[in-house]
Order: sequence, then structure tokens, then C-alpha cells
Amino acid sequence: MTPGSDDLFSDRGRLVDIARGILATPAEAERAVDLTFARWLELSPEERASTGSRRDRLTEILARICLDLLGHTPGPLPVVSSAPASSSKASPSTASASSKASSPSEPADRVTLDDSMYMLLLVVLDSLRPEERVAFILHDVFGVAYRGIADVVGRSPDEARELARSARRQIQQQRLQESPPDRHRTVVLDLLSAVEAKNVGRVRELLHDDVIALVDTGGTADVAPAPIGDAERVARLLVALAGLSPAVTVTAQPVNDRLGIVARRDGRVVGVVSVSVAADAIRDIWIVLAPDKLRRWNDV
Repeated sequence: MTPGSDDLFSDRGRLVDIARGILATPAEAERAVDLTFARWLELSPEERASTGSRRDRLTEILARICLDLLGHTPGPLPVVSSAPASSSKASPSTASASSKASSPSEPADRVTLDDSMYMLLLVVLDSLRPEERVAFILHDVFGVAYRGIADVVGRSPDEARELARSARRQIQQQRLQESPPDRHRTVVLDLLSAVEAKNVGRVRELLHDDVIALVDTGGTADVAPAPIGDAERVARLLVALAGLSPAVTVTAQPVNDRLGIVARRDGRVVGVVSVSVAADAIRDIWIVLAPDKLRRWNDV
């Protein structure tokens, strides 16, 4: 798509990040952003000038498109515990708030949409309603105020707050199911040994029956464009990726604050695997092969 005289592509990175958090696959996120640009270009100059900042309007258009793609049907609000949810501190890299950013009176429940958070969102996708997902991503990750979210989901600001709180609670509950670090480490080391031995059966034994794996190639290869949910397929995929070349070596290293697996070829990182472990089994696997996301591993 031609970005146009107002350089829409300068907004693309942020919009793709938002869409990644709301939708199930990177491909769908790219599609949603393309649809957002198309809809923006359909507006007259007068319409664009009357809707506040371009940043805010593009965010609103994108969120509505994501809801449409998810088949959003408004329903009753979730029942949320009155107990205050524990907050997550935002990192300095969290996107700055726009003119609809959270006011000081709103809770500072902000997170960073890193690989581990994106994987976690995929895991709880089936339990989060579309409007909960939108409210959580827009507010907790990108600092959009509840009054702005209310316009998107067709709710009041207080109801938008409840939607985000419900999503936050479900995500926190998923995190609480994870095994302690020592057990996590043992399972990852067992996985590394099984992968190095190309023992598909042993890898399968370490996977939960409902395991979810996601491979992020950054568009460089047609590998697993959607989450994989079959344990046998996941086991074979892990062994196959480790055996792509005799020159690839795999080691255990910290990834997203817990032990993961790093693959190298000729001394350069070519793949990073992070997992979540619950009940002594691997529930979720995030495999990053995208060169741009591996740059920080090779720049140290």
C-alpha cells in the first residue's frame, strides 16, 4: 500500500504492535493495519481534521477493525472481584500515552508487550472476550484512557475499566499456574537433552497435551503461520528446527527471565525458544526466528 502524503507508515510499527496483542497471528495484525490505512484514506481532509490527532483516530479505527475480525458481539459485563488487582509496572520502553492517555486517577496497571506477554495473550485467547482483549491491550500496554476505549467498544468508561480488569485477572491467573523457577529449569534442561538427542518421543513426554507453540519468522519463512496446538506436531517441529543444519548448536540460557533454549550457527544466534511450564509439563512455547528480533542477542 502507498503510504500517502501524510506518511502513514510512520504509525505502522505501533499499530502492528496493538493488533498483535488483540489478534491471534502476526499475519492478521498486518491485515488489520492495512485495513486501517485504507479506511483512513477514505476519509475526507475535513473528516480527518475534525477527529483529533491522527494517532488517536488510527488507534480507534484499528481497534474497531480488530473487533470486527474477531466477530465481536456485545454481551453482558464479566463478573469481576472487587479486590484490587496487583499492578504490573511499565518499562521505560512502553509506548508513551497519546492525548487519550491514562489520567493520574486511573490505576497504573501497565505492562510491556514483549514476547512473553504476547505468548500469554495467545494462551488465554479463548477465555478473553474480544472487548476484554481490546480494553486490556489499549489501556494496560498503550496507555489509552478508558474514555477512549469506551468509544471503541460501545461501553461507558467504567464498563471499559471492568473489561480491562477482567482480562488482567485472567492473565494473572494463568501466570500463577506456572511452575517455580527450579522446576522450570529442570524441565527445560530435559527438553534440551531430548532435542539434542533428536528423541521425538521424549520431547513429546515433556509437552502438555494442550501445548501451544508459535513460531515467529518475521515473514522470512513460511513456518507455522498460526499457533500449533498438537503435541505430536510440536515435538517434531522442535526436533526438526534443531536439526536444520549440522552447524546449529543449542544451549540453555535465560530467556524472558527464565531458562530457555538458544540456537546458534557460526557463533550467531539464529533462534530463541522460551517456554512456560505448569504441572511439570510444557504448556506454551514461543520460537523466535525473526532476524530483527534476534538482533539484540547478536549485538552484545
